[in-house]
Amino acid sequence: MKIAEQKFVLKNSKNVTLRSAVPEDAENLLRHLVQSHSESYRNLNNPGEFWARMSVEEERKILAEMDSAKNKFMLVALHEDAIVGGLGLFAQTAEFVKQNASLGMSIQREFCNSGLGTELMRLALTKAKIAGLHRLDLLVRTYNLEGIALYEKMGFQRIGLLKEIAFVDGQYVDEFSYQLILK
Repeated sequence: MKIAEQKFVLKNSKNVTLRSAVPEDAENLLRHLVQSHSESYRNLNNPGEFWARMSVEEERKILAEMDSAKNKFMLVALHEDAIVGGLGLFAQTAEFVKQNASLGMSIQREFCNSGLGTELMRLALTKAKIAGLHRLDLLVRTYNLEGIALYEKMGFQRIGLLKEIAFVDGQYVDEFSYQLILK
């Protein structure tokens, strides 16, 4: 799904542009993923090293598929031509659940608490409705209080607790399951 550029000034006075990721963003996006997943690895599902091992060509193929899809997309947030945040929305493919999608987001530490997460979420929710999606879900570590506050502010409702779902820093950690029914 293609999403046109939208420009914002964040609370930290930095200018960002939000738009769909395109295949040409692959190298820039991988740099962002390495950095954001290194900084916030405790909140995400892969460490920075995972993204460092991915080839630009592999990422380019993923972005090309998303760019042409009707019910999934990858948003990127650019500041001075560098990707500093991203949000992926991934629709399910099976017939009876294809109206549902999962959401994942990463933001570099310098841009946390700047309003970037809110802007990414607002744009994603608007485009999800246009794409005909009905239900969005996400998982968030129980200790990620900033993420939880953002998701609840955007209308997501906690629907469950997944005990010991991830193994981080030598211990099992829990995650909350959230959903949003789009009206």
